[in-house]
Amino acid sequence: MSLAQRIRQRREQLAMSQSELARRTGVPQSRISEFEHGSKTGMTLDTAKRLARVLGVSIDYLAGTWDEDEAEAQAAVPPAAARG
Repeated sequence: MSLAQRIRQRREQLAMSQSELARRTGVPQSRISEFEHGSKTGMTLDTAKRLARVLGVSIDYLAGTWDEDEAEAQAAVPPAAARG
């Protein structure tokens, strides 16, 4: 899933319009639209923090740092075994 898809999906799950997300984050609505359409993928750390906070997710989730399958596999490993 792309950054655009994650932002849009989470915003819709919260029944929030782009305008509402913009108002709550202080990020212009036009920029939210660019993120959701994938025409803009880079953002400052500050913007990522504000989006993540309002959307109730982590910056790692927005960035797609971990693949969902990878996260599930890591969660299945007991902590002692994970340390190696």
